[in-house]
Amino acid sequence: MGVADALSALTEVQREVIDLAYYGQLSQSEIAEQLGIPLGTVKTRTFAALKSLRAELAQRGTLP
Repeated sequence: MGVADALSALTEVQREVIDLAYYGQLSQSEIAEQLGIPLGTVKTRTFAALKSLRAELAQRGTLP
């Protein structure tokens, strides 16, 4: 059970910004432009997604 499994615990909008940032290598500004949403929304979703991922990985015992 790794990061890929933990990603499934995210909401669709959280997963979308993480996919675009890490796999698409887009900046937060580029993500906002591509999705047609405010930069602040991208930042909020990214923060929430990373917080959820951290919690999910900790629960699964994947974090050191």
